[in-house]
Amino acid sequence: MRTVTQYFALIASVAERSGAASAEVEFDQIDQVSGIVDGTLYFYDGSRLEFTERVNIQERHPVKSIYRYQYVRAGEAVLRYDNASHHSDLPNFPHHKHVGNERLPATEPTLSQVLNEVAALPGEEAKTLRPVPRRRRRARR
Repeated sequence: MRTVTQYFALIASVAERSGAASAEVEFDQIDQVSGIVDGTLYFYDGSRLEFTERVNIQERHPVKSIYRYQYVRAGEAVLRYDNASHHSDLPNFPHHKHVGNERLPATEPTLSQVLNEVAALPGEEAKTLRPVPRRRRRARR
């Protein structure tokens, strides 16, 4: 991946394949290699996934300086991943996950990984979501 517009196309593709009833995703290109993605995916059961990423393409890989993924069901935050610089007591600081009132160590997820986790949540509501197929990677030459 050489430009942020290529990354934006990847995010748009993931959102399109997410099983969401509708999506609002905004892409703000700062320069050739950096930008901001801000979006909400609305699912048929009334739940939604809100996300924000500030991304820079470095050595052909997206690097997120800021990210937040929050899944909301029935008006309650079910889970949230972010890298806000609080909870310095957790391993993998600043990466962490909130599940209810719990704070857990985490690694930086991708939008696809969060969607797959949401689809696997227990309860009837989650069954309306389809997992995002894994993207095949081509070998470097």
